[in-house]
Amino acid sequence: MKNALEEIADEVFEQLRSRNAGFCDCLQCRDDAITHALNKIRPRYISGSPIGSAVTRVALSQLQVRAEMSVVLLDAMRRVQARPRHLGTVAG
Repeated sequence: MKNALEEIADEVFEQLRSRNAGFCDCLQCRDDAITHALNKIRPRYISGSPIGSAVTRVALSQLQVRAEMSVVLLDAMRRVQARPRHLGTVAG
């Protein structure tokens, strides 16, 4: 079982990251932004069934899903950028 939105989140994040030069490149900030976004969107789980998995992936490829993910990810990136948790920062 897997949340099919993880793949979409990774793809959308990379597109947004390439347009946002101010966002940190470290793995911690990337993971924090994607995790935050995935926690804000209803998950879409897929299982081992190839047919069900394919149908879900087609439904998730629609522009509406990607647009929703973009909005949520941009907010998550803004939040992570304001309070990064990567090494070298001082918690405060």
